[in-house]
Amino acid sequence: MKHLLRTITIGIAIALAAGCASTPTTSGYLRDYSRLQPGQYLEKYWADKTHIKQSGSPAILLGEISVDNISDQKGITVAGCVAILKSSLEDGGIVSSDYQDTPVRLDLAITYMDPGSAAKRVWAGELGAGHAQVQIEGRVTDTTSGNVLATFAERRRSSGYIGIKDIGGDSGPSLIKQMITLISGDVTNELRQTFSQTQVQ
Repeated sequence: MKHLLRTITIGIAIALAAGCASTPTTSGYLRDYSRLQPGQYLEKYWADKTHIKQSGSPAILLGEISVDNISDQKGITVAGCVAILKSSLEDGGIVSSDYQDTPVRLDLAITYMDPGSAAKRVWAGELGAGHAQVQIEGRVTDTTSGNVLATFAERRRSSGYIGIKDIGGDSGPSLIKQMITLISGDVTNELRQTFSQTQVQ
C-alpha cells in the first residue's frame, strides 16, 4: 500500500512539473475554434484529411511565429520563447524552415505567456494560484490552393511541483520553457500522425 501511494504521489508530481493541459481560450488568432476537437496529442485539433492527401507532401515549412499577444516577462523574453519553439519544432523532423520546396506551411502564434508568481505557487499552488501558463496556436495551409489543412490550440499550466521548484528561486521562466518544448513535441507528433498516415492511405 505504501509503495502504491508513493508511486501515485510521484506520478502526480511529474504531471504537475511537466505542465498539465488546460482548456485553450479563444484569442482570435484562428478563424474557427468551434471545429476544434480533442486530438491524440493536442487538447484542441482539427484536420482536413481530404485536402491533406491532395497536398501530396508530409514535409511542412515553418512559417511565421506571431507574438502580438505577449510581452517580455521576468526572466523570460518573447525572443527566447520564439527561439525555443522554433528549435523544438525543427528537432521533430516534420517541420523545418529549410523545406522551401513544399507547398505546406505551418504558421503559429504564442497567444498567452505568463510565468506566474513563485510566492503564490509556494503558498497556494495546489489551489491554482500563481501557475505559469502558456498557449500556442497554429494553422497549416496549402500555399498553392489556399486550403487550410489543420488548426490547433494548446494551453498548458504548471505549478512547479506545487511550488517546490520555487524554493531555490523563481521557477516561472524555466516552467515556460519546459511547457513550450512539451507543446512543440505534441504538435510534431500530431502533425506527423495526420500527414504521414494520410499520405500513405
